[in-house]
Amino acid sequence: NPQSPIPNPQSPREILELNLIDKIYKIIFYLKIYILFTQMEYIVNKEIGLFTPKLQRKNNDYLEESVKSMNRSQKVFIVGLCGGQGGGKTKLSKVLSKNIPGSAIIEERNFFKPMTTKRKLSAGDEPLVGEFGGYSKDRKLLLVELSNPNSYDYDKLYNTLKKLIDGNPVHIRKFDEDQGTYTGEEIEINPETVSLVIVEGYFLFKNRKVRELINLKIYSEIDDDVRLSRLLINENKYLKNNPVAFKTFFMIYEKYIKYSYDQYIVPSKQYAKIILPNYTVNEDQTIKGDDTLELLITNLQNVAKRK
Repeated sequence: NPQSPIPNPQSPREILELNLIDKIYKIIFYLKIYILFTQMEYIVNKEIGLFTPKLQRKNNDYLEESVKSMNRSQKVFIVGLCGGQGGGKTKLSKVLSKNIPGSAIIEERNFFKPMTTKRKLSAGDEPLVGEFGGYSKDRKLLLVELSNPNSYDYDKLYNTLKKLIDGNPVHIRKFDEDQGTYTGEEIEINPETVSLVIVEGYFLFKNRKVRELINLKIYSEIDDDVRLSRLLINENKYLKNNPVAFKTFFMIYEKYIKYSYDQYIVPSKQYAKIILPNYTVNEDQTIKGDDTLELLITNLQNVAKRK
């Protein structure tokens, strides 16, 4: 505690003033300590991705609320995982499904509308996705379309989720994002054996109908530079270290991918009950020292068992 401004109090009044000043100093001291710990908690949560027990309990409460809000006739619990390109949603959904018996994954990309006709390009678009710029026009066009929320059939996704909730099996065609086409493979999900479905995608929370079917909404918040580096690593198989191709990719990223992220994906974070910041998933689909994910998995395991 700091020294009193009255070094040698004599009168009762001076003693009273000293006691009052001491109390004020103590209040200020403890207030500073509280503010310091609050700031540390925020930094830890945002930058490292670890949650304090208080915030873990908060996430538990959100999960319990989601379970209680379910219709009793609902056959499947729906978890929505939303975030930007390069946000690790696919890896995270695989980790969740791997550790939760009776779960399945639905990817937003499997509801991508086929590009059966050539997209009409404006004069400003043509230099980016024309037959130049270092790599395939079809690949560049696919990057642009994947960043457009209108490129996905959300009515079909809604009907698929509704069937599962009502206890009916579904068959979903697989979309190959590298080739830009649908494969002959189909995914079957049957509520007789699946009690929890993880839906992952970019624009899930933007669509109101789909959003309202999701019981628990999770947002993956990864720093822009991390997402961009992941996109570059994945895209380099098409760029082939071509400087012109890299320049074209960055132009597409700035004009379409980042614009879409800022315009549509980030605002949808407001609908999420749980936000996972900067988590790390290992290559073997295990979690790298993240208590929050481990707790989330444990709770979702219990939800799957209840159903």
